[in-house]
Amino acid sequence: MHEKSKTEALWRFGGYGFLIAAALFMIVPIYWIVIASTLPQSAILSSSGALPQLLPGGHFVENFQALQSRQYVNFMSSVWNSIFIAIVYTVLALILCSMAGFAFAKYEFRFKKSIFAGILATLIIPVNLLVIPLFLVMSTANMTNTYAAVILPWAAYPVGIFFMRQSMQAIPDALLESARMDGASEFQLFYRVAIPSMRSSMAALAVILFLFQWNMFLWPLVVLDTDKFTIPVAITKIMGQQVVAFDQLMVASAVAILPMFVVFLALQKYFVRGILSGAVKE
Repeated sequence: MHEKSKTEALWRFGGYGFLIAAALFMIVPIYWIVIASTLPQSAILSSSGALPQLLPGGHFVENFQALQSRQYVNFMSSVWNSIFIAIVYTVLALILCSMAGFAFAKYEFRFKKSIFAGILATLIIPVNLLVIPLFLVMSTANMTNTYAAVILPWAAYPVGIFFMRQSMQAIPDALLESARMDGASEFQLFYRVAIPSMRSSMAALAVILFLFQWNMFLWPLVVLDTDKFTIPVAITKIMGQQVVAFDQLMVASAVAILPMFVVFLALQKYFVRGILSGAVKE
């Protein structure tokens, strides 16, 4: 019994050690970006061989003002564009994915399995192959350089539909039948029965959708002009100059990371619960 406890303790120690090392591996680069955003460029590019500075400096405001003075990109406009697009996209995609997931989980209709398989099959198509056809569609509809052009093509996100379908299957059919007997319409079953019981799953999906749209680069680069650039595109414009201003680049990267942390921290208590909610099916 003693040997078993010792073995379990060693395994637990190794597991926690691995998790701590993995967390540090991911956190240290983010921490360095935040620290570097407060340093002058000379400190960032120092080649004296000394260890990099690990404490914040006092140049964040100067770096931010220099970033804002750039003529080729309005960074704060890019921040607003990214926030607006990500929030609107997340709300719209949550509505569409939850409705589709409810239909695939709780209704029987012709070609149901084939349609669902077709939706999942789109996941294997590289985004690069879709750029030209989507651009031609948006150009024909006179929607280029609009927020809608970035939001609409990905609103019915296949991963979101699959995730909500798996989660909706956990809703007991008896609960829906009881609501039907009480006179609830099919739409009332969705927003009064299914949605309240799927809050954790929808919160988890909201994090996934927000990060997906926030980090999107290629499609906004193709379909948007300078005045509507998102943060990833604006950052590439900073990197694409002949002389890269690393102090300004670090400020832009730190600002880009902040909303992702805010969204995840706000919904973290629902995230794991929502991810696992579809793992057990009645």
